[in-house]
Amino acid sequence: MQNQHLIIPVNGPLNFKECLWFLDRGYDDCLIRIYDDHFRKALIVENEKIILDVFGDTEGLKVTIAGKVLEEETIVYIKQYLAEWFDLENNLENYYAIVSSSGKLNYMSTAFYGLRLIGIPDLFEAIVWCIIGQQINLTFAYKIKRRLVEEYGRCVVYQGDTYYVFPSPQDFIAVNPQDLLKIQLSKSKANYIIEVAKAFLEGRISKKIVAGLPSFELKQQLLMSVKGIGLWTANYVLMKCLRVHNSIPYGDAGLLNALVKFHIIEDKKDLVGTKQFFRQFKDWESYIVFYLWHSLSKDAKINSAHHEK
Repeated sequence: MQNQHLIIPVNGPLNFKECLWFLDRGYDDCLIRIYDDHFRKALIVENEKIILDVFGDTEGLKVTIAGKVLEEETIVYIKQYLAEWFDLENNLENYYAIVSSSGKLNYMSTAFYGLRLIGIPDLFEAIVWCIIGQQINLTFAYKIKRRLVEEYGRCVVYQGDTYYVFPSPQDFIAVNPQDLLKIQLSKSKANYIIEVAKAFLEGRISKKIVAGLPSFELKQQLLMSVKGIGLWTANYVLMKCLRVHNSIPYGDAGLLNALVKFHIIEDKKDLVGTKQFFRQFKDWESYIVFYLWHSLSKDAKINSAHHEK
């Protein structure tokens, strides 16, 4: 069967190499496989098992669908999924105009030019990832994520390799919190994941429901009405999944480290100083958070390379 090829255009600049670097960062992400110039990912759409090879250039994403020709409805879904994941419809030029005049951070408007806010399109996945990552380092969080996905997710086998898809709420119908302890989740995190799955299954929460609410506060409140979703998780999810660009994960350790590093605040408890900083990035708050996180990742990689030498 012939491969199928798609082009997904970008509105404004796209630095695919920088996006690819972010997707990698040296972590063991079980949901994608990174190569020099592209990544490979599995999707399962209406029980259709799909392997995507995703390349990119300044024009947008170039996608190869391995070994099959898909129905138009599925093609539309894939295009929407990738466009949302990479925030391709959002023109960043106004953001760069603000960053370029921001003093200490102005270098980001050139160093990270074309870096898109890489999101998590699936709301359940975004919430569970937040729960997994609470109060542990990212390396360990990715290990637990792999165990969860391999135990409860589905997979696509292609050319002898196995590619995993994050589990859905339905995959936890018969799971109890005790079952999750074996993958080294804490008891509280295990309970939270099951509670979140129940909230989806009972129709109390979904991406459509949250997105349909008229205000940031109502979106935040609905998310936080689910046991296991606190303020940080709600704000992170609104930023990374619902694309609410004024959402700020206050109290995030990485964000605070970056603000101190750039001498924007001197004390991590300086909430007034933090809020004052974000005023200059109105409607682009989530983007500057993402770029601050990215600056820490780049520094860590450089420092690691120096140590290895």
